[in-house]
Amino acid sequence: MKTSLVTVSMVAISSAIPSLHAEYSAEASLGYQNLDSNFSGEDLYLAGFSIYTSPLDYLGKTPYDEAAFFNQVGQVDLQYGLATGFGDDINTYGLAYTHQNRNSDHGFSASWFTTDVLDNFNAYEAGYHYFLDQGFSVGAEVALADFDSGHAWSYALNSKRLFSFENDRWLTLEGGFGWANDGSEGDWSMNVLATYYPTQRTGLGIGTTTTDRLSDYNTVFSATHYLKPNFAVNVSYNRDFIKNASDADGISFGGKLRF
Repeated sequence: MKTSLVTVSMVAISSAIPSLHAEYSAEASLGYQNLDSNFSGEDLYLAGFSIYTSPLDYLGKTPYDEAAFFNQVGQVDLQYGLATGFGDDINTYGLAYTHQNRNSDHGFSASWFTTDVLDNFNAYEAGYHYFLDQGFSVGAEVALADFDSGHAWSYALNSKRLFSFENDRWLTLEGGFGWANDGSEGDWSMNVLATYYPTQRTGLGIGTTTTDRLSDYNTVFSATHYLKPNFAVNVSYNRDFIKNASDADGISFGGKLRF
């Protein structure tokens, strides 16, 4: 019932729009995730709103989900998350900005988020990326998590590339290496995500993240489909393959609307 409400509400919004735009200025999203795969216990509700700094279009013959990346369109993101089932509800707020445009190979990003799970917890991130070619970027990020009992720094290198094949099919590969240190000890992490697009409207992804010196793998399987050029639904399944006792399995549903 919880998951169906998310999809139904997004369909209702989409059907209220009489005509589709060739260009889009913003995007709204809603999502729900159950964090224990049994549809009981911990639940996470997500809402997001993005404003594109220049009109987003699907010119250049790319998957709909990769149009902003391929055409180097910047955006401002507002995010809210509500986690329930942990005793007290946990609220999270986030703000992010990505600066990039088609006239420059240089891009910059910055973000901030805070949550009331801990007193005075704030996280900040700043990044730089460079487009080696259209649809191919490399970058670096530095982040600081600041909380009452101390702070933790993390650093990362990342890359993303969109490959185009015959018959309007695509493959996106992205990933990176990171290092985190809380002042007393540190550890590295690695993540990779591959998304195959058999059509412009549909994306099928598989990704994994490993931390703690390869002793834990968190894997995600995802599918996104655009019912209309401006309206998509998505589903994903997260699974811990090594430390099953960590109870990090979960299923998520959501939708997004561009206008």
